[in-house]
Amino acid sequence: MSNIDQKTLDSNRRDKLVSIANSAAGALPGVGTLISEVMTAIIPDLRLERMVAFLKQLDSEVASIHGRLDTFEQHLQTEEGLDLLEEGCVQASRAVSAERKERLGRLVAKALSAEALRYEESRKLLNIYRELTDPEIIWLIYYSMNPVFGDGPHKDWVKQHPEILEPASKTMGASPEQMAKAALQESYKQTLQRFGLVEQKGNRFSVTTFGRMLVQYIQAEE
Repeated sequence: MSNIDQKTLDSNRRDKLVSIANSAAGALPGVGTLISEVMTAIIPDLRLERMVAFLKQLDSEVASIHGRLDTFEQHLQTEEGLDLLEEGCVQASRAVSAERKERLGRLVAKALSAEALRYEESRKLLNIYRELTDPEIIWLIYYSMNPVFGDGPHKDWVKQHPEILEPASKTMGASPEQMAKAALQESYKQTLQRFGLVEQKGNRFSVTTFGRMLVQYIQAEE
């Protein structure tokens, strides 16, 4: 097959995916029409199923914020607002887990629905979110719950994510699997520290103001 034929196939494939994504976006009751107008120029190679999941979450989040659709539309007309949406779409096209797409949808929705668009703040948080793995995000949310001994929201969170949050032994005699898990947990905490999301005092970690900001953007409203 010639290079020209391959380029034509790639172009046709992209056009088809963009068309389907535009249709999916346009069918959303809230922000769909606004997003479909800029979809073609945003993603060079759409991963359709991930994009649609992100758009649905974005639409749901904006719809839940009463009276903010006009604000969303206004921000989307600015270069800054469009850049935030573009970054969200790029990350969504690479996101694997449903939870990651949901949190990303909340982050972008809250950023573009705020009365005043805080571009630098929102862009910084999006950049940090892009660099974090799902387990690191789970650890960040855990620390935002101010974990202490005894019952509390953090206990329920551990029960939801035991494979990530339950302590792993790194003492002598621990199995290789436990040692590997402990090393991973340590690396997650180091990453959160490096980005200024948590801080260590003695043997305890606590969320920073910046870390709590990110959690507020990505967590569902209670």
